[in-house]
Amino acid sequence: MLEPFLKGPEALYFLGQDFTSRYGHPSNAKVALPLTAKWLSSAREGKDEEWAEHITSLSELTSRHESSSSFLPSTTLRTGGSSLVKMSGNQADASSTSNATRYIESIDPHLECKGVEIDLLLRLGLLKLVNKIAGLTEVELPETMSLNFFRLRSVQSQVQKIIVMATSLLVLRQTLLSQRMVSSQAQMDTILSDSFKRLSKCLDSVEDAGIEDIVEILSTAIDEDNKLADIKLRPAKEIMARMLSKSLQEEDAVFTRVSRAVYLAARGVVLGGTGKQGRELAEMALQKVGASLLLDQVVQAASVLVVTAKVSVIVHGPWYANLTKE
Repeated sequence: MLEPFLKGPEALYFLGQDFTSRYGHPSNAKVALPLTAKWLSSAREGKDEEWAEHITSLSELTSRHESSSSFLPSTTLRTGGSSLVKMSGNQADASSTSNATRYIESIDPHLECKGVEIDLLLRLGLLKLVNKIAGLTEVELPETMSLNFFRLRSVQSQVQKIIVMATSLLVLRQTLLSQRMVSSQAQMDTILSDSFKRLSKCLDSVEDAGIEDIVEILSTAIDEDNKLADIKLRPAKEIMARMLSKSLQEEDAVFTRVSRAVYLAARGVVLGGTGKQGRELAEMALQKVGASLLLDQVVQAASVLVVTAKVSVIVHGPWYANLTKE
């Protein structure tokens, strides 16, 4: 009932007040928020390595631009930009509409991470949550994310669909090459593009789509005009079914490779922002498994995590500040 009337800073202020009424003052965070404390601790593991990898990827991206054309980094990249949230002294305990307004105004248009610890921890923490194979449950969710359960579960579902589509397109590409079913790169691109569109539509509309459904879609794209004899199409379908059955197993090397590429692509957007820089980082990761067609899907899923992290820092910043104190 309150949603239509509470927008912008007022809505964030209301959320902060509601959180205080349920979990108490930020100074009591370590006692009142055990799941959030555990989540932040988990996110901290490997944080420095992930950030270092991100910086390396940015350097690689910059080098690519400089070698191909004159490249001018974004203002925030060159100057360091402004940090998302500053917490010192009584700021860690502040919770007001004016504070929310100030935080909102400090958010970079492309939502790029500058390496501020709390912001970085939340982004990586959310990314790891939605990259779990097992479905998210409300009981494992940090207290600060309790209102975002369905949103995060939806993103997790999107990530899993992206992995399935990327694996399917990789299998299709390998089958087309091994069976010599394409005569040019243009033909390959057309088949892959058509398959991507069909797969996306199927996985969005058919909740329990299986390998048989996927293989049927891929084979339809191969022989859209029904020109291939069954004697040639059937072996291709059998190969794809066999490869997909194996490649979609969690312990399989192909699954591991594709999942990692999708994770890195999403991380590129989660840390690099939703603008050109983040998209290029994501595309660079997806290209390694021939999944550039899935760029928009990755950006869409990752952008939800960026916004969720940003809003949570604004609303729950004082609690996070107390939980991350040494």
